[in-house]
Amino acid sequence: MNDGDLNSLLQDPEMKEIVESFIEESREILENLNSDLVELENDPKDEELLNKIFRSFHTLKGTSGFLGLDKTTLVTHRCEDILNKLRKGETELNTDLMDIILGAYDKIVLLLASIENNLNEDVEIADIVEKLDNTIKALEEDAPVKKAVKSTAKKSTKRTKASSKKSTKKVPKAKEKVKPETNDKEKAKTQEEINPSVETEVTKEEPVEISDENGNGNSADEQTEQKVENIIKRTTSKGESSIRVDVERLDDLLNIVTELVLGRNQLQQAYEKILLENENNETTKILGEAAKQIDLMTNELQLVVMKTRMVKIGKVFNKYPRLVRDLSKETKKKVNLVIHGEDTELDKTLIEEINDPLVHLIRNSIDHGIELPEIRKKAGKDETGNIWLNAYPEGNNIVITIKDDGKGIDPNVIKNKAIEKGLISKEKAEDLTKQDIFNLIFLPGFSTAEKVTNISGRGVGMDVVKTNVKKLRGMINIDSEVGEGTLITIKLPLTLAIISGMVIRSGEEIFVIPLNNILEVMRLHIEDIYTIKGKEVTNVRDEVIPLISIQQMLRGSKKESQDVWQYVIVVQVAESKYGIKVDEVIGQKEVVIKSLGSYMGNVPGIAGSTIMGDGSVVMIVDLSELLNNMLEKIEG
Repeated sequence: MNDGDLNSLLQDPEMKEIVESFIEESREILENLNSDLVELENDPKDEELLNKIFRSFHTLKGTSGFLGLDKTTLVTHRCEDILNKLRKGETELNTDLMDIILGAYDKIVLLLASIENNLNEDVEIADIVEKLDNTIKALEEDAPVKKAVKSTAKKSTKRTKASSKKSTKKVPKAKEKVKPETNDKEKAKTQEEINPSVETEVTKEEPVEISDENGNGNSADEQTEQKVENIIKRTTSKGESSIRVDVERLDDLLNIVTELVLGRNQLQQAYEKILLENENNETTKILGEAAKQIDLMTNELQLVVMKTRMVKIGKVFNKYPRLVRDLSKETKKKVNLVIHGEDTELDKTLIEEINDPLVHLIRNSIDHGIELPEIRKKAGKDETGNIWLNAYPEGNNIVITIKDDGKGIDPNVIKNKAIEKGLISKEKAEDLTKQDIFNLIFLPGFSTAEKVTNISGRGVGMDVVKTNVKKLRGMINIDSEVGEGTLITIKLPLTLAIISGMVIRSGEEIFVIPLNNILEVMRLHIEDIYTIKGKEVTNVRDEVIPLISIQQMLRGSKKESQDVWQYVIVVQVAESKYGIKVDEVIGQKEVVIKSLGSYMGNVPGIAGSTIMGDGSVVMIVDLSELLNNMLEKIEG
């Protein structure tokens, strides 16, 4: 189809909704196919999975054909032909055959993106169609697939260029309503016009029988027609139980809820003030009941709005089996990816941002962690290495772990490499704990790779990971044992808009410390504070915890409170614990994070600001950054 054809379709509101629904449904199908194809390669005898994949390609073919998207129809049709041979037992699946199917899958992804962005199919398909046709021909002749594909690559490039030019030839379309399916002869004619270099052979085949969920035998074509009808029904039915909502509307709704939270906080503060002055007043009691009701409704509304923005993390995780497959082939390693917790839900914004850090970490696990099969065998391990990807909720946070059973990280290698690159002095390196040494991996420019490859070794990967996780107000931690493997833990907040925080006072100023950093709050007697090598510490359940004043962290001032009793907030950053001395702990509150704006820009140690119930603006502390900056000054 050319630009004008699809654009003319989009002039009709009903057709526009059908096209949008097609894009949405196709995206979902392709997301599932990405992991299903890799799973099928690992278990080629899984007939149920093979049938599911076949139905997915058949649905894509039928719905794209319904809209006159000829290139998508042609590629999916060829894939369907190959999969049908697998289903009938006429051939067996192997790595070479899967490489070709995955290549076609990648082309379909590009076609869908092109349709979505440019309203056409502005992607060249001659190369992949030629590969698919040669593959089908090889399968019919019972010849090796790899040989057939290589012979395609040796053909004259002039012919490829000629076919590329001809493939953009505009195909005239009838102006009457588009039919769900064209017959085989019409389809063949259309395919020849799209790509004249491809020999199209039409064979009259009996419809493939597929059992539906109720066990009834329906032909694949009938099922496709039913799918198309379902798309139309979804876009026109008024009695649907679900609707598609624009993300911008959800963002607007979340903004309104955050303002409502601010109003709720202001009302509560006003009520508490009135209660002190008029405790037994009837009006005060009514106001108190109203404040409680608004507090309850605000919390429920906040929860509902957050849930509407939640997306299963499987949407991201499902991309990684293919990534691991491709990297395993590239590095000549055997790697098995095990995924858990794909149903764990995360805010849509976080889902979009967490993909790149996870890709970096998985690539590093394969490149640096998992050993070559012969090395693993000598070490008494299974030739196939394992990577476990897991996600689970923990309070108001989501925890994502990436674990491998590779060679692990040697702290001495990390330390020596950091000294060699001038990232740390030899004297300072001697005082580092094991955890401190692992944290050196996140320094800009750090890499242990002996040579730069397409996978890693440029010294930017882990730095990017930490930067991106930090942008999401998350924490990342590395733990490793030599010869056993590495565990990387990422902790992220459920949402970026509203957080629970501890309101504290330092001098005359009020600050908020996010609760996800806080382990406990205690009140220490001055006699329970000791000094070791000039640094204050305390003993909490037989664990020595260093103490740092919030005054010193924020202002560099060493002015200390003279009170006999002092408030200490015990926090955890990575694997280290610290006690933060504050003048007063005011209490816990849910606060709305506001940007500091372009005028103030990025202030070190400050994550943002919030508006309190009395209208005052309070800074939200970024404890990780403050502590790191503070420790660098002390140790430097």
